[in-house]
Amino acid sequence: MRLAGKVAIVTGGAQGIGRGIVLCMAKEGADIAIADLKVEEAAKVADEVKALGRKALAVKADVTKPADFEALFEMVKKELGKIDILVNNAGVASRPGNPFTNNVEQDWDLVWAVNVKSIFFACKAIAPYFIQRKAGKIINIASIAGTMNSPNMPPYSVSKMGVVTFTKIMAKDLAAHGINVNAICPGILWTAFWQETADRMAKGGGQYAGMTPRQVFESRVNAIVPMKREQTPEDIGWAAVFLASDQARSVTGQALHVDGGVVM
Repeated sequence: MRLAGKVAIVTGGAQGIGRGIVLCMAKEGADIAIADLKVEEAAKVADEVKALGRKALAVKADVTKPADFEALFEMVKKELGKIDILVNNAGVASRPGNPFTNNVEQDWDLVWAVNVKSIFFACKAIAPYFIQRKAGKIINIASIAGTMNSPNMPPYSVSKMGVVTFTKIMAKDLAAHGINVNAICPGILWTAFWQETADRMAKGGGQYAGMTPRQVFESRVNAIVPMKREQTPEDIGWAAVFLASDQARSVTGQALHVDGGVVM
């Protein structure tokens, strides 16, 4: 129970990687607030947390609005007593580029607002509270697409590298206050995003013609993941548990790749 007595907030926790993080943290003893636009789905995950014997809140929040973070943090402190951990997981993908001229301004605006500016809003709002307490854990979800400079989705790739860079900047600013700030870069996961990508690849013909989306996905896993296995939301969840625990008290400013060796 590495997170016993802790309270965590996970944005975008209603599905996918966010849900994996929520459930892993709950299994390790944390009470959880799930902030998501899909509040009905978030409520279902909250019920899963309660079934594990932990407290849970499902809160509707738009991460592109600073006021929503202020309201979220006040609600969590009122209902769960405090905040120890903030996981900035909410994110969106961009339309395909390759070449980059296929993208339009709206593609860049969307991913920048959700993937990068939201983290600024959240951390600016939580920083005074964590500084006052001389403690706090911030975990930002980036992507291997950032560190590998993915040509298929330029706006997304740039935004996720921005998350890594901003994580390091915050870690340095907040280190003297006992606050840890780290990022996780997930690898290849069978999420809604990858299902859509694989479907598009199959319909595009070429080597993937005639394949199902799942077959396309497995083909990519075998081709680029040295460990020859896909990653799961729980893989990311357990990494988040470690970074949120006292075991990682001297770890800050890092981007942990959970990718089966892809970047390697």
